Amino acid sequence: MTTAQKAILQTVCDLGHPTADCVYVEVRKTIPNVALGTIYRNLSQFAERNVIRRVQRGDAPDYFDGNVKPHDHVVCQKCGMVSDVSVPGLLDFVNAHSPTEVLTVEISASHICNECAGN
Repeated sequence: MTTAQKAILQTVCDLGHPTADCVYVEVRKTIPNVALGTIYRNLSQFAERNVIRRVQRGDAPDYFDGNVKPHDHVVCQKCGMVSDVSVPGLLDFVNAHSPTEVLTVEISASHICNECAGN
C-alpha cells in the first residue's frame, strides 16, 4: 500500500463519514502534492474491495465509512453530520415482507441533530 493510500484510508477511519473533498483537504496536510484524482480513484477502489463503504446521498456528495459491518445512518438535514445507527432485525423484517430474498438493507434516515436543534 502506498503512502497516499495509507493516508486516505486512515483519514476515512479517523473522520468517520467524510466526503472525498474532506479526505483531500486532510490528506494534503501531510502529503501536499496529492492530487484530487488520486483521492477519488483510491476511495472508489477501496469501496469496490469492501475496505470502506461508499454511501450515496443522491442530492449531496457521497460519503465514505471505514465501518464496513452492516449498519445504517442518520443524516442531519441542517449540518449534514452523519451518524451510525443500528436497527436490529431489520433484514429479517424486510425479508418477511419481500417476495424474494433480500440480501442487504441500507437505510439512511434524515433528522435534526441535537446540536442543530439547540439541545
